[in-house]
Amino acid sequence: MFILTRFLWLTLGLLGLSAVALGAYGAHAAGFDQVAHDRFEAALLYHLVHLAGLAASLLLAGCAPARLPLGAAVLFIAGTAFFSGSLYASAFSGGATTTALAPFGGACFMAGWLALGIAGARSVGK
Repeated sequence: MFILTRFLWLTLGLLGLSAVALGAYGAHAAGFDQVAHDRFEAALLYHLVHLAGLAASLLLAGCAPARLPLGAAVLFIAGTAFFSGSLYASAFSGGATTTALAPFGGACFMAGWLALGIAGARSVGK
């Protein structure tokens, strides 16, 4: 679990770095049309918001039985890859890339929040 947790913390840092870099690029250099801009903004919002869930999962994994919070962390990463990734790809390709993976990513986000909530509830009073 130690190696997995370390890898997930590093992934959190890289996802945070990429969110800031993509946000800056999208704000200053991308030249998106309105549809691409809207997709990019949605991708960035979900990317950034779910970094908090990922961080909370990793913090909880340090003070509770680790499987459920680490599972939540993996779900947040998968959600970011599938949801935000497909929207980013569509935005940068001018709509030529499908967003078909976005619903799967959204389901990963929802499952991640549920897993985090259950893990947090189980850790209370221990």
